[in-house]
Amino acid sequence: MNAESTFVRPARRTVVAPGGDGARLAAMVLALPLRLAANPLGRRALAAVAIAVLLVIWVGVLYDQPDRAASADRLAAVNATASRGAATAARRPASRPATAERAAGAGQAAAAWFADRQGVAVDQVRALQDRRVSATERRVLVIAEAGGAKLPSAYVTVRKGRDGWTAVS
Repeated sequence: MNAESTFVRPARRTVVAPGGDGARLAAMVLALPLRLAANPLGRRALAAVAIAVLLVIWVGVLYDQPDRAASADRLAAVNATASRGAATAARRPASRPATAERAAGAGQAAAAWFADRQGVAVDQVRALQDRRVSATERRVLVIAEAGGAKLPSAYVTVRKGRDGWTAVS
């Protein structure tokens, strides 16, 4: 290489690393962020990559942490309704249907009705969503874990009365 060629085309920067080609490649990969940070566009790209990585980590942490407080409250309320329903079922006359049980929430009433209909425990039934039909009527989507791969689901219509919510269908 002569003096003119180095003036027109500067010599390539090489990373000096001990060992063979693998060590040289590893050193080049590790030096890449430093080489990117040498100019303004590279710094912006590194900042964008860092922000993207932090957002991905943040979303992952949010999905790993379920809302335990709300789930525990709902489960306790459903269990209380189930135990109250079991106690009153023994005292209920045969002419009174099981759907006449009152519940504090539309989801609880639908879950209790669907559990009775499917023959499973109330804690194995979940109310997934509800749709308001009118001020006193809702349609609740419920799903039951019937065992194995069976997951029966249905829309249950519930109505609000003086004593609470009652399942109608």
